[in-house]
Amino acid sequence: MRIHYIHTLFSGRDPDIAIIDPIQASIEDIMLNHVRSYIDSVRRSCSSNRYVDLDPDTVCSQDSYETALYAAGSVIELVRMVLSGEIDSGFASIRPPGHHATPDEAMGFCLFNNVAIAANKAIRAFGVDRVIIIDFDVHHGNGTQESFYSRKDVLYFSSHQYPFYPGTGRLNETGAKGAQGYTINCPLRSGKRDREMVALYRSVMVPIVKAFKPGLILVSAGFDAHAMDSIGGMEISSKGFGALAGLIRDAAQDVNSPVIYALEGGYNFDALRDSVKAVIDVMKGGPAPKIEEKSFPELDDIMKAHSQYWSL
Repeated sequence: MRIHYIHTLFSGRDPDIAIIDPIQASIEDIMLNHVRSYIDSVRRSCSSNRYVDLDPDTVCSQDSYETALYAAGSVIELVRMVLSGEIDSGFASIRPPGHHATPDEAMGFCLFNNVAIAANKAIRAFGVDRVIIIDFDVHHGNGTQESFYSRKDVLYFSSHQYPFYPGTGRLNETGAKGAQGYTINCPLRSGKRDREMVALYRSVMVPIVKAFKPGLILVSAGFDAHAMDSIGGMEISSKGFGALAGLIRDAAQDVNSPVIYALEGGYNFDALRDSVKAVIDVMKGGPAPKIEEKSFPELDDIMKAHSQYWSL
C-alpha cells in the first residue's frame, strides 16, 4: 500500500526522473550477505500457502520471498546504473525493508538486508573500494551493523532513537577490534527536531564522509522519525528530511561519490509521501531546505566518542 502511495508522486511525466523496472537478485547476490541455510529457510517458509511468523514482528506469505528478491535486486540495479553513469542518483521504493535482517535471521519486517547486499555487490563486482551506509530510520539498523562490524571498507553511520527497538546502537558500539571507528552510532533521546538533526549530520556525518572518501553512498531511508509517524517519538518534518538529503548530496559531491537511497521504515502515508518528495526534489538538484541548526547535549557526547577516530 505504501509503495502505491509513493508512486502517486510519479503519476505525471517528469523529464528528470526515469522509472526503472524492478529486477530480482540472484541467490548468489543474496549470499553476499546471508548464509545459504537462512535463505533456504525463508524460501521454504514462503512456499506454504499460509502466513508464517519468522519472528514476532516478521510475517511472510506466499509472495514474500520473490518480493524480497526484487527489493534486493532493485537496489543492486540502481547501484550498477549509477556507477556506470546511466543515472545520477537513485531512490529504490521497495518492500520489504532490510536494515534489521542479520546474515542468518529475519527481524523487524525485514527478510534480506537490501543495502548490505548492495554494498557487498558494489565492492565485489563493481570495482568500489569503500562504501558508506547512512541510516536515518528511527530504529537502529542492527542487521547492517552486524554485517560490517569487523570491516573497514564499509562504514555504517546511524542516527536513531535510543532506547528503542531493537535495543542496539549504543554510543560505544564502534566496531570490532581492528575496525574501531567504522561503526558510527548516534543514539538520540526522543523528541529531536529538524534543527538538532541538521546539526548532528553537519557536525558528524559530513566530516566523516569527506575523510572516508567512499566510492558509493547508500542511504537506508526510513521516514518513521517524522513527527506525524506514531511508531516513534521523533519530531522531524518532511522539510527536515529534505535538509538531511541536501547535506548528504553536498558531502557526496565533495568526494565525487554517487548516492542511492533504499526505503526502510515509514508508517504514516502522508508523511512518507511528502518526505520522499522532499528528498527526491533535492536529488534532482533543487535547493535543500534551509534550517537553522541547534546544538544539544547528546551531540557533545557523540562528537567526543567519535572524535577518537575522526576529526570532528
